[in-house]
Amino acid sequence: MSNFEQTASLLKTLMGSLMSSDNEERTKAEGALNTEWVATQPQTVLGSLAFLVHRDNDAQARAFAAILLRRISFQNAAAAENKEDQHTVWSVVPKTVHQVVKAELLGALQSESERSTRHKLCDTISEIVDHEGQDGWPELLGALYACAQDSNAQLRESAYRIFTSCPELLYQQSMAAVSSAFAGAFQDSDASVRLAALQAAVAFIVNADEKQKTALTPMIGPMLAVLEPLLQSGDEAGLVEALLALMEAAQEGPKMFRGVLDSLIPFATSIAKNHDLESRTQQSAVELLVTLAEVAPGMCRKNAQFCQQLVPVCMQMMSCIEDDKDWHNADSLEDSDNDEPWVFGEQTMDRLAIALGGKQLLPIAFKYIPDMMASSEWAQRTAALSVISAIGEGCYKIMRSELSQILGLIEPAFDDAHPRVRYAACNCFGQMSTDFAPIVQEKHSAAVLPRLMAAMGDQHSRVQAHAAAAMVNFAEEASKATLEPFLDTLLERLLTMLSSSKRYVQEQAITTIATLAENAQSRFAKYYSTIMPMLLNVLAQATDSEHRMLRGKAMECATFIALAVGRDVFAPDSQRLVELLTAAQHVVTDADDPQASYLQQAWARLCKLLGSDFVPILPVVMPPLITAAAQQPDFAILDAEEDAEASYSAEDGWEFTSIGGQQIGIRTSLLEEKLDAVELIGSYASDLGAGFLPYAAQALEIIVPLFRFYYHDGVRAAAAVSVPLILSTVREAGDEAALRQVWAPICDKYLSVLDGEEDDTFAMALFSSFADSVGIVGDRCMTDAQLQAFTEACVAQMSKYYKRMKDREAARAAQELDEDDEEQLLEEELIEGQTVDEVAKSLHSVLKTHGPAYVPLFQNMLPLARKYLQERDPAARQWAICVFDDLVEFAGPASAQFAGDFLEAIAAALRQTDSPDLRQAAAYGVGIMARSGGDAYADFIIATALPAMLEMLARPDARETENIFATENIISATAKVLRVYAPRLGSSAQTVLQTWFAALPVCNDDEEVPGVYEYLLQMLSESPDVLLAGNDPRAVKHLVKVVVEALAVCNLSNEMTQALVGVMQQTLASFDDAAKAGLWAEIPREQQQALQAKGLF
Repeated sequence: MSNFEQTASLLKTLMGSLMSSDNEERTKAEGALNTEWVATQPQTVLGSLAFLVHRDNDAQARAFAAILLRRISFQNAAAAENKEDQHTVWSVVPKTVHQVVKAELLGALQSESERSTRHKLCDTISEIVDHEGQDGWPELLGALYACAQDSNAQLRESAYRIFTSCPELLYQQSMAAVSSAFAGAFQDSDASVRLAALQAAVAFIVNADEKQKTALTPMIGPMLAVLEPLLQSGDEAGLVEALLALMEAAQEGPKMFRGVLDSLIPFATSIAKNHDLESRTQQSAVELLVTLAEVAPGMCRKNAQFCQQLVPVCMQMMSCIEDDKDWHNADSLEDSDNDEPWVFGEQTMDRLAIALGGKQLLPIAFKYIPDMMASSEWAQRTAALSVISAIGEGCYKIMRSELSQILGLIEPAFDDAHPRVRYAACNCFGQMSTDFAPIVQEKHSAAVLPRLMAAMGDQHSRVQAHAAAAMVNFAEEASKATLEPFLDTLLERLLTMLSSSKRYVQEQAITTIATLAENAQSRFAKYYSTIMPMLLNVLAQATDSEHRMLRGKAMECATFIALAVGRDVFAPDSQRLVELLTAAQHVVTDADDPQASYLQQAWARLCKLLGSDFVPILPVVMPPLITAAAQQPDFAILDAEEDAEASYSAEDGWEFTSIGGQQIGIRTSLLEEKLDAVELIGSYASDLGAGFLPYAAQALEIIVPLFRFYYHDGVRAAAAVSVPLILSTVREAGDEAALRQVWAPICDKYLSVLDGEEDDTFAMALFSSFADSVGIVGDRCMTDAQLQAFTEACVAQMSKYYKRMKDREAARAAQELDEDDEEQLLEEELIEGQTVDEVAKSLHSVLKTHGPAYVPLFQNMLPLARKYLQERDPAARQWAICVFDDLVEFAGPASAQFAGDFLEAIAAALRQTDSPDLRQAAAYGVGIMARSGGDAYADFIIATALPAMLEMLARPDARETENIFATENIISATAKVLRVYAPRLGSSAQTVLQTWFAALPVCNDDEEVPGVYEYLLQMLSESPDVLLAGNDPRAVKHLVKVVVEALAVCNLSNEMTQALVGVMQQTLASFDDAAKAGLWAEIPREQQQALQAKGLF
């Protein structure tokens, strides 16, 4: 210890320089610390810092020593030269140093009297626990229990602060012991102890399993009791901390709050209504209730007081809006401050409506809306309109049938004397145009369009601009026919707005013009010569920094118009626009320049328009995209007390969250830029094909590793979509060797990520991407080892879903689920079902490209397939049958060795009347067995499958909507059976053929249509008498109807169309005019119109 005491003195001197305000002195000290201390004598550094934490007389030095001890201990050790070797300083010093440090810290825990220093000490202790695990410091738990029972409140608080950061310390304790310890702390005489205990309890709940949460549910009441004293004492900061902690508990264990809702609702709403409290306090109370509504909507719906008390509070918040002069006089539009009560109230109503739906919320909202609309206070009228805007999405099912009345209630607000009310009316119509599309556009355009067009001429600039913005919402979902009669007037208004003195009005006018162009398409050509020169002039002349956004909007509008009117109309201006955009590309260098994103999207639209002519522009476009796609996220780690906003502004895209006593920040704006870049690279690859080849290798090198970019789900998904698009460009270039070479490591990356991927949504995207990529690269594109790895990944994913399926069955059987649980399970089932489909798609792709070579590996999948076949859930059996269908289709007779495991299930599925999807999969498989399976399947097909299929065709509900795809697959399968096995059917072949013919047409399943009508033409050529029962008039009339429907509805090849037209003409030739007219009258009108539109008759 004497050595540490001596070195501590030297280190303290260096710490003084580290805390210096002089940058040069501080930088020099940091260098000395790293090179002369940490790199050469790490054990001395840690021991000396621990000595200072415990024994120094200066509180500031003790605090700084605690911070340094934590930072240095867990930074990478200098010895770790290999990046993969993640040794920390703590891990490379001797265990004896660990013991010294821990002893000093426990001593400091007992003696530290300065509160802020004690907090830093607790953070350091917690960090050591996090790295060593709960068993790495056995003395600590006893010391914390002693602190929790000490007469010194600071010691009690410290114990619970550490439990908050390290709840795992309590995992080995019984729930009764945990509850008992916390129960006393919630009633502690010291407020800071009560709050620390509450936060520790929440940390434990967040990490507890469901059984533990159930055992701890009685603890929620005492936890809530901590709130009232904080409110009464005026400790708003503490109250907000407590409410934020409870939000975490509500998020992870909402059902624990069921028994306290009746008391929590009035308490929280009383805080929200108390205008003597700060806005943050009021909003935190509301946020706790809204959190419960979002994670446990069923529980909250069942409580009658939930909406009755909370909705009026939120609506009152929305009316707390001031007539700010800046709103009227602003030269640019900034987003509203989300901390404003009216903004928070509006967001909260939106969230409540989405969570709870309209049945509970809507009647309460509309109890107040009419009176608010009639109020003499403009703020009340504005709030009422804002409520309608906010709740539309969530209350869609109920409000859609009342749109006429609701729109009628809004309309008078367009004539209101106050501009903020008129602004809110525009917002209302705009939001409803989105939420209730296309109903508003199709049925209520007469009410909406004239009002918005009139408001675009409003005397107030904010109203003008917002009316034009609302027009964007309307136009995005409107048909061309709806907007075309109004285009002249709309463009006249928008051109007038372009001369406004307010730049934001000009910007919005340009955006709205772009939307109208996208809607009108070629019909916008009549306005082209007026508008395009103005936009090009903006790009050429408005070059100062104040007009950057205007230029960006002009880029957007010009390229939308170019896409709309087409290459021929745009051609005279094409070169000039490219030159202007190229010039802009070279001057856009500032990170906050809004032109950058507009440029990227503008180039992408021009690429779609110009096609291969865009290839020479790629050297201008691709470098910034490659840079953006390759950029790494910016991180920041700050102590809890540091002011994040001071150095890491939210305006610059920084977002922070608190973890383990530290603030962890990430610059999310860069992530969005990365996402846009990856998406655009995929878009260029798709649009340019082989023309993108020079950039394919570099793009793949950057994008494939993003499968593991866990900082942003969107980037991962975009990477999955882009890879097959880029691979396709290599294939189109025709270099098979290059394609195979680039594919091998990409395939390995796919397989390594697919094996164990826990995010179901991304697993779905990646399996789909892999299937597409395998299909692009083609036959035998995977090695035996890769096929094995792929099979293992499929088995791992499907085993995971099987276990979840059984867990759900058990929970439902035990009747353990409430409404919220069931909703959550249904959501999980939906996502899992989609992922399972993509697993099957990838198997299909691998089997298609590898055929019989995959058969030995199918053995590894067989045990899992057997499990799925035994399930009651039809979707589970369907997956297994679909996999076997693919095996038969692509492995042929080699699949027969596995037939014994599947045929019985397929036979049962053919008669599964309550599951059309399962029946469809089974029927499809029978057809594949007949076409590709060989004689090994003959007996099963003839004796078992065919009778079952004919039985299903005879059912009266065979052509009902829910059954039509299954029926059409049975018809197609029967045709395949007849093609191969008609001679073996003997005398029954004629009956089967006529039954098949009577079951026609097939028009819904595009995959089955060609084969069915090819067989029909074959039979009409080879056996017309058998097919038509000796020219029976009923059969002939049926033939005509079948052919007419096929020609009218199906997407047929030209060859097939001409063949069927020939059949029609030949058949009708035997009819006299009266018979033709009678038959034509029996054809549905829409089919007649379709035939005439196609020029067939």
